[in-house]
Amino acid sequence: MANTKQTNSRKEDLQAYKRQRILAAATTLFREKGLEGATMRAIAKEADYSTGAPYAYFQSKEEIYAELLALSLGNLNNSVKEATARSTSVTNKARDAFSAYYQYYFDLPEDLQLGLYLFSSGEIRRRGFSDETNRLLNGKLIALTGYMANCLYDIDEVTPIIAQQETMDAISHITGILLLHAAGRIDTFGSDPQEMIDRYLTQMLERIRT
Repeated sequence: MANTKQTNSRKEDLQAYKRQRILAAATTLFREKGLEGATMRAIAKEADYSTGAPYAYFQSKEEIYAELLALSLGNLNNSVKEATARSTSVTNKARDAFSAYYQYYFDLPEDLQLGLYLFSSGEIRRRGFSDETNRLLNGKLIALTGYMANCLYDIDEVTPIIAQQETMDAISHITGILLLHAAGRIDTFGSDPQEMIDRYLTQMLERIRT
């Protein structure tokens, strides 16, 4: 019995290791070529596996992409909540939530590239995401933005509608700054992305209290 358990454990560890290598290989290719430019064959080659090996764990490159995106959104959610756990006031909590969103994607621009597909018109879903996967991924995004909106709603006299509107405005603004920074455009004008984020958040928090 003990030998059987050990054998099963080693088998599970090996499967987990292979699965992780496939995810790592896909991450590299998605970063270099995008979803459209990557193939299951190329992912297998990058992972140093046979052509059919990835199909033992994923049905398509879209399924791999969906898992990477779900992991990214989970990590982002955790980062935002960890940042707000240390906040000393409701106002600071709101600022910390949006600052953490910015910092996560600033440190991991490849995750921003993954996440942008959720803000698209839905073309990615028609190319391979199932309805269930699409609901799962959008559910993670809605949960994150809902948490951030609640941080604003906790401030006195901020209504749910205002909290939601300001959250989407802030996410759009922050994402725009991240994209401009990644393209080198902000540096061209001698601006600092962190200063731009801090200024926007200060103005937002002043605006919602008036």
